[in-house]
Amino acid sequence: MQDSQGRVIEYARISLTEACNFCCTYCRPHEITEAMAPVLPASFWMSVLEALWLGGVKAVRFTGGEPLLYPHLYELLEAVQKKGWFSDISMTTNGSLLSQQADKLYTAGVRRLNISLDSVEEEGFAQAVGRSGQLERVLQGIEAAKTVGFKNIKINTVVQKPMSDEEVRVLLHYGDTWNVVWRFIEYMPFQGKQSHVPTFQEWKAQLERIVGAPLELVTDRLGFGPAQYFRLPSGQRIGFIFPLSNQYCSSCNRIRFTADGYLRLCLLRDEDLELKRMVQQGVDAQAILHCIEEALQGRYASHDGEAIEKVERPMWRIGG
Repeated sequence: MQDSQGRVIEYARISLTEACNFCCTYCRPHEITEAMAPVLPASFWMSVLEALWLGGVKAVRFTGGEPLLYPHLYELLEAVQKKGWFSDISMTTNGSLLSQQADKLYTAGVRRLNISLDSVEEEGFAQAVGRSGQLERVLQGIEAAKTVGFKNIKINTVVQKPMSDEEVRVLLHYGDTWNVVWRFIEYMPFQGKQSHVPTFQEWKAQLERIVGAPLELVTDRLGFGPAQYFRLPSGQRIGFIFPLSNQYCSSCNRIRFTADGYLRLCLLRDEDLELKRMVQQGVDAQAILHCIEEALQGRYASHDGEAIEKVERPMWRIGG
C-alpha cells in the first residue's frame, strides 16, 4: 500500500477513545469522560484492521485519549492476537491505570509501550496533566510494566517550554535507572500560538552541552515510528520527535484512525475519510482497503509547517 508520493504505508495508529482521565495542557482543555466519548465496537476495528493487513501494514499502535479506558479493549486485543495479522502491536498510555493492567496487556499480545511523562516532580507533573496526586500512579505503572516483562518501553516528554539543564539531567537519570528510551517531543500549537519553545537544533545543542559531547546518531530501527534516536556517551539512548523544526514527511510510513471512525491521512492536515458508515453497512475488508488506497492518492508531500493553527480538529480528537 503506497500513497501519492510512493511512500509505503506499514504502520497504523488507531485512537480507540477520546476519553482521558488527564487533561494535559498541550492536548485538551478539560477532562473527557467515557460517557462523553464516542465508542466504536471491537468489530468495527477488526474490519479496519483486516483491511490494513490485506494492504501490507505490519505494525499497529493503539492510542487515545487513554486507550485503557476503551470498554472493549481486551475483546479487541485478544481477537487481533488470535488472527496474528501484525508483527508489532503497541500502545501509548498515560500510565495512570497501568499498574492494574500491565499483566493483562502483555498476555493479550501488546509488546511495546510508550508512556507519557512530562515531569518526575510532583508539582510539575500535576501542572502538566491538570490533576494532582497522580504521579505515583504513573511511576507504579512503569514499574509494573517492567515487572511483567515489557522490555521495550519508551517514555515520552513533550517539550512545552525551555528546561533547565538540571531538569533535563533528572529525566536522563530516570531513563538510565529504568533502562528505558526517553523521547523528547516537540510542542505543536494545536490550541494556538504560545511563547517560544525549543527547536530540534536548540534541544540537541542543549543535550550535547549537558553530556559534554556530540550525540551519536543511532541507525538501528527502534520501532516503526518517526523518532530519530541518539546515543549518549554513557550508552543511553534517547529519541527526538520534532515534526515542525525537523520535518520527516518524506519518510512518513503511517496513517491514523480517529475514535469516531475517520481515516486521517496526516496529523497536521484536515484530510479525513469517514469509514464508519461503510463498515456499518457491512462492506468487506477488500472494499475498505480500496477506499483507503484511493484516499492515499490524495496525500500531500508534506504538512504546512507552523501553519498548523489552521487545523480544525484538535489534538485530543485526532489521537496521540
